[in-house]
Formats: sequence, structure tokens, C-alpha cells
Amino acid sequence: MGGLGYGLMVAARFMLSDTLPAHATIRGRLEPAHVTGSRVWLGWEVAMQIIVRWISILFVVFAAIPAVAGNVGFLDTERAIKTVKEGQRQYQALDAWANQRADEVESKQQRVTELTQRLNAQRNVASADAIRQLEEGLLQAQRDLEDVGRALQRDFEAKKMELLARVATQVRDVVGEYAATNGFDAIFVFESQPLVYVAESALITDTVIRLYDERFPVE
Repeated sequence: MGGLGYGLMVAARFMLSDTLPAHATIRGRLEPAHVTGSRVWLGWEVAMQIIVRWISILFVVFAAIPAVAGNVGFLDTERAIKTVKEGQRQYQALDAWANQRADEVESKQQRVTELTQRLNAQRNVASADAIRQLEEGLLQAQRDLEDVGRALQRDFEAKKMELLARVATQVRDVVGEYAATNGFDAIFVFESQPLVYVAESALITDTVIRLYDERFPVE
């Protein structure tokens, strides 16, 4: 099978296998974002890794072509998408969207905390019937929190694809045009390659970022 056919087959398998790991659940805790300073999910890093994995589908055909003698380049796709001005704007939009939804989960989490504290305080003094009602209320609150978390995780995945799909596609187009114009035989996804040495001249990420911003300026 040729390099292109193999690349398409790998891409198809990659897309079908691109599911969130079982342990990557969205939790009800928040921490400051490293860019905007606003609140984001602790599952953010996992989500970003999945975004990068999904984006890499767009470049896997390039990587499937054997790197025989010729001019090859390497692109850090994650940095390119995060650095271009349109990518920064879309990440900010995703951050703002997540923060709006965070209020709903925080409310559910506070309810669980309140019922837990009340149950602990009343366990040795309240009647058995009162304790049973508190336990049932706490169980329902925990279920509500889990439901909201699952819904948010599902919506977050859809939202990030919506916001980043166009940027990823346009980065791919810029890379393709740059490679064709400058006589590259193949462009590899830099972060996925187990490389010992790469010449600075082979790293095209900064050039792609500049060309992208020139071609797709943010108003």
C-alpha cells in the first residue's frame, strides 16, 4: 500500500479510536488558568491533549510518507494553534464558556457539601427517620452533581471541536501551501516524533504562525 493510502487508513483508525479515557472525568474543582487567570476544569489538560490528538489527524497523511532523502520539516501543531491570533481568541472563548457552565456545577457541589456537613452534625443526635431523609437527600444531590458533570464534559467536547476545527483546518492549509512553495517533501508533526536531533531550519512552526496571522488576520 502506498504512503498516501496507508496514511488515510491510519487517519480513519485514529478518528474511530478518539474517545475520552475512562479516568478523564470532569471534576467539581477549579483552578486558575495559566493564560487568562479565570477558572477552568482540572480536566483541562486532558481535554487539551485530546484536542491535539484530534488535530494530529489532519497531519497524519504527511507523517505516513517515508522520510527518504529530501527536504522535510517539522511542525508543532499544538503551539501553532495556541499561538496564532485566531487560536488565542478561540481558546479564550472556550475558557469563557467553561466558566459560565462552572457556576452550575459549583452550585451542585455546594449542595453536596452542605448536606454532608448537616448529616455529620446530626448523625448522633437526630432520629433514625431524620438521618434516613438526610442520607437520601445527599445521595440525590451526588447523583445530580454527576449528571451535570457528564453533561458538561459532553458539551465541552462538542464546543472545543466547534471552536478549533476551523483553526486546525486552516493551519493545515497554510502548512500545505508553504511546503509546496518551498520544496518540502514531507512535513511531520513535531511532538509525535521520537527524534534525537532536528536542525532549526527544519522547524517551520514560527513561520506557519506568521503566515497564518497574515492570511487570517483577527479584526
